Amino acid sequence: MRVLAVLAVMFTHTTYQGPFLHPELGAPLGRYPFQVGASVLLVISAYFVCVTIRRGSTSRWLWRRVCRVLPPYLAAVLFTYTLLVFFGPSNWILPTRHDLWGNLTLAASFDPTVQLIDGSYWTLPLQLMAFAVAALLWPRGLGNRITTLLWIMILAPVALQWNGRIDHSPIWVIQLWNGLGLHRMQLFAIGIAIWLWSKNRISAPHLGALLVATVFAQHAHTADWPSSLGIGALLLLVALAARGPDWTVFASIRRPIEFLARISFALYLLNQEVGYLIAYRLMELGAGRLAQIVGAVAGVIGLAWLLTKYVEEPMFRAFSGLRVRGLGARAFAWLNT
Repeated sequence: MRVLAVLAVMFTHTTYQGPFLHPELGAPLGRYPFQVGASVLLVISAYFVCVTIRRGSTSRWLWRRVCRVLPPYLAAVLFTYTLLVFFGPSNWILPTRHDLWGNLTLAASFDPTVQLIDGSYWTLPLQLMAFAVAALLWPRGLGNRITTLLWIMILAPVALQWNGRIDHSPIWVIQLWNGLGLHRMQLFAIGIAIWLWSKNRISAPHLGALLVATVFAQHAHTADWPSSLGIGALLLLVALAARGPDWTVFASIRRPIEFLARISFALYLLNQEVGYLIAYRLMELGAGRLAQIVGAVAGVIGLAWLLTKYVEEPMFRAFSGLRVRGLGARAFAWLNT
């Protein structure tokens, strides 16, 4: 399911978003984007928070999560920035050093003067904040109150932004709303709900009601029914995959699925702007639209493998085994007592 979500992200970027942002690449495929992949990736991330956080101390778990996502992200930011600055076309809006600093510090969502070097980076601050909140709340336990919290996470943002309230708020409210990702809380809530259902802690009708509410909340934020319904369909598949039984029908293609799953995070980090740039340079060489897409996908897969093999995996092995020391670690441990 993670591979399917990442492929959905790549499909949207190569067939619609790239040509929409850079018309010289050709006409987009279809009139509207089908944006489902990134949202489903956040749902899967929330599900695996519940699966893994039970193991060991939450402070240790949080450190390992940070070690998994932050080094490849920082490397991808530096690589994409360098590639765009030195090889990006002059008619593109290229990132500045101010943008580089804002992306490296994860401040882009809060600072309107910073543009994302790659549009995919919007999920990183949300993931890290979700990891931190989970690590703080898990030791205390919520019991049966967890289902009430899920409904609040899904419906409260809808009520707060209803009738354009957020859009007409002061700029600091808008930046805080977007920076904290409050309009995306339904994605984390349904990931937790799917885990609860897989453990028989909520009923199938209850999960179904939460799924419907999640699709509604997604549409309330995006005003995009096709994408919202597509997310709902993929969430049903995520739930079926979580509950079992295993899908042995895919056994014959297990190795390529495992390979793409291994490099899925790097694919997500690199597929957008780097893919656009590869497609542009192929266009200059006379390649047609299909050749541009194939070349961009192949190039990004190769770069994602390099990022995974030489940055993500060795950095995780190097740092995840370290004991977190210092005032920050002691303060975090105190909050969890």
